[in-house]
Amino acid sequence: MTSEISVVILTSRGPRHSYFCRELAKHYRVRGIVVDDRYHVGDRLSSFFKTNDFNPIRMIQSLFLKKRLAPYERRDQEIEARFFPQEGSEEFPSGIPLLMSRDPNGDETIRWIGNLQPDVLAVFGSRLIREPLARLPRLGAINLHTGLSPFYRGGQCTFWCLYEGDLNHVGVTIHHLSQRIDGGDIIYTAKPQIESNDTVRSLECKLVQLGTERMIWAIRELREGKAPRIEQREKGRLFLSKAFTLEKRLELEEKLRVGWVARLLGERNCEEVVR
Repeated sequence: MTSEISVVILTSRGPRHSYFCRELAKHYRVRGIVVDDRYHVGDRLSSFFKTNDFNPIRMIQSLFLKKRLAPYERRDQEIEARFFPQEGSEEFPSGIPLLMSRDPNGDETIRWIGNLQPDVLAVFGSRLIREPLARLPRLGAINLHTGLSPFYRGGQCTFWCLYEGDLNHVGVTIHHLSQRIDGGDIIYTAKPQIESNDTVRSLECKLVQLGTERMIWAIRELREGKAPRIEQREKGRLFLSKAFTLEKRLELEEKLRVGWVARLLGERNCEEVVR
């Protein structure tokens, strides 16, 4: 730990989120970690029924598509485990107070964070944060968004970049929280090195590594009163979860399997030569 600035982390569960918490705890005094604990079996079943409009035929079709996607999901789990290997037996850094929250904007979470009196709220992977939670930290609340704002906002932005064939906007953004989804003033952006064998998951893992590094920088800048505030003047595109269908996921996986990223890299290199 290199700074006495106090941080509360609001995140989700998974190897990338554990990595984010561990890295911040190496640099700052993390007073607490709030986990947006929303992926219970009942929640998944409810989402499955709603997504398929409670239609039995659509449910059967979805199960068939999920079976076809299963090998890719196992591959993705292996990729993420390689990027973010577990350190020790604990999911999150030991010795730091932990709140498993079903509602990050709920009264319990607001009281819990308020009692910790953080200087900064560092957000990665939770649902949209609203007032008054975003106003609690003394210096500000900032978010790691695995998309390049303002061009790609919302969920699964790396997927949509590849789906649209847009390698130029694969990136990560650290921004001040606002009531507009991924639309707050920008502190930092970064782009990864893209390789021909990259997948959505491998690129996302690269972005989390880059974004975590930039988050550490941004917290330091907040402490020193130097954090940039670059207004997002362009509207860009907002991607909501309902557009991220099983059919589109399978479509992109099949394109990746036959060299989609290599083709896009080749086209981009040709454009650069022409310029």
